[in-house]
Amino acid sequence: MSWHVIVEAARQGRGPLKHAKAVRRSLRSVRLPLPNFLVGAISSVLIILRTLFRATVKILFRDPYFRYRCTRAGERLDLQGAVPQIFGNGRIEVGDDVVLGAPITWDLAFSVSGQPELLIGNRVSINYRNTISVAKSVRIGDCTMIAGNVSIFDNTSHPVSPARRLAHQPITEQDVAPVIIGTNCWIGLNSIILRGVTIGDNSIVAAGSVVTKSVPPNSIVAGNPARLVKSIVDDLPPGALDQSSR
Repeated sequence: MSWHVIVEAARQGRGPLKHAKAVRRSLRSVRLPLPNFLVGAISSVLIILRTLFRATVKILFRDPYFRYRCTRAGERLDLQGAVPQIFGNGRIEVGDDVVLGAPITWDLAFSVSGQPELLIGNRVSINYRNTISVAKSVRIGDCTMIAGNVSIFDNTSHPVSPARRLAHQPITEQDVAPVIIGTNCWIGLNSIILRGVTIGDNSIVAAGSVVTKSVPPNSIVAGNPARLVKSIVDDLPPGALDQSSR
C-alpha cells in the first residue's frame, strides 16, 4: 500500500493512521506548566544571545564588508540589518551618523559616462526596502530622511527608443540625468523619484508620490505626478532649538 493511499484513508477515518488526526489535535492542546518567571528568564536569555550574535556579525562581517564596498564610509554607521545589496562598481561615499535599514538595493551596474557615483551626506536615514539605481549620479544631502519602499532612479533602466529597447540595447547618456536630494528633506513611504529631479532643501515628498520634476526648497509635493501642495513656513524662530537645548 502506497503512502498516499494510507494518508487518504486516514483522512476518511480508515486504515492504520485513522487516529492520527485526533492525536495531532491532542498534541496541539498540550501546555507545559512553566511558571511565568521561568518563561521570562528564558526569553531574556534568548534576547541577550540574539543581540550578542547580531552585534558580533555586524562587527566582524557586515560593517567591514560594507566599508570595503564603499569609497568612503563615515563614523558611527548604523547597519540595522543585512549589508545593502550592491550591484556593479562605482563611487559610493557615506557620511557620518548614517542609518541604513534592510533590505536595501543599490544598483551601480549601468555606466554611460565614467564611473557612477552615489553620495550620501551626514545624519541621513534610509529605511527598509529602498532601491537606488545609479548610472551617473545620485546625491543625498545631510539630515535627509528616506522612508521605506522608496525608489530613486537617475536613469530609465531601459532605452526609451522602441527599436533599441526591442533589440535589448543598453541605455545611453540621453537616458540618464543626475538626481539631487537636498539637505533636511523627507521622502515619504512608497515614493518614486525619477531621473533629472532636484529636491530642494527642507522639502517633503508625500507618501506614494511619483516625482518627475524638480521640487523647490521648503515645499511639500504629492501625487502622481507629484505637484506642489504648499510651501513650508518654519513655526519656530531662528535659534529657538539652540536655546531650548541649553
